[in-house]
Amino acid sequence: MSIHRPLAIIAVSILSVLAGAPATFAAEELAGIIKSVDVEGKKLVVTPTGKDSTVDVTIDDKTVMKTEAGEAYAVKELKEGDGVGIAHKGGLALNIRVAVKPSELTGHVKSVGSNQKTFVVTEIGSTVEVTVGVNAETSITTVDGKKIDLKDLKKGDGVGIAHTNSLATRIVVNARPVEKDTK
Repeated sequence: MSIHRPLAIIAVSILSVLAGAPATFAAEELAGIIKSVDVEGKKLVVTPTGKDSTVDVTIDDKTVMKTEAGEAYAVKELKEGDGVGIAHKGGLALNIRVAVKPSELTGHVKSVGSNQKTFVVTEIGSTVEVTVGVNAETSITTVDGKKIDLKDLKKGDGVGIAHTNSLATRIVVNARPVEKDTK
């Protein structure tokens, strides 16, 4: 693969070296959402915030990648939908800050814990039951935006859950219709 650089940049680099000054160029900044990840090719396709077009970004072994909490992150952990802030030079990432997209779960409520801190969901498309924790920061709303409490969930309600490590950050509830008594 060949890299084409404008003659002006090469000339400035040569002049800087001849003058004894280091050749430094400001890194460009890019913020957006990952559209795709090529782990083997070490390449990201990012949709910049507020844009429809995409930008290709290459990663190498010197690229520093961390989460918003400052924890090291690997290319293989990146996924579509993660938010990223990237400092790069000519499309080669120097630093990447990752805002990890929470995992998602959809299913039906099986039960709500008596402690009002957990509930069990049967995942759609399987018989897998997942216990999900909630805390004071967990947002629970109906599909039409009405805030509700965990105690308002009923067996059979459909739920979409954004979670991190089985702790729900956001729950959207599609309440099961109330069955009328036919006696």
